Amino acid sequence: MKKVFYDGNCPICKREIGVYKKLNQNKHIKWYNIYDDDKALKIIKKSREDCLRIFHVIDKAKVYTGIEAFFILWKDIKYFKILYFVFNFFIIKYSLNFLYKIYADYRYNKLYKKNKNKG
Repeated sequence: MKKVFYDGNCPICKREIGVYKKLNQNKHIKWYNIYDDDKALKIIKKSREDCLRIFHVIDKAKVYTGIEAFFILWKDIKYFKILYFVFNFFIIKYSLNFLYKIYADYRYNKLYKKNKNKG
């Protein structure tokens, strides 16, 4: 069973996960909103900050992060399987991972660092 750990406080993340859930034909995916689920942190054995910074998926006891996590998830999601096959080449994955890390840092800083500095 795949376990997906996402930021339920992020509007974009929530929308995207909602699409995945709706299209999920493989009912063997467990979804965890890492923003407010302390039990999920025990399952993944990482800090909330680590999980909020980057997308995580556990499949067959292995933890995947970032673009690799998306690829592992896409393999089981209707319509997204094609993305897995189209983009699953080293240079494309490398480029996507680079861009995702930039976006993930921006998103995390916008949602969490800015709010910390105000308080």
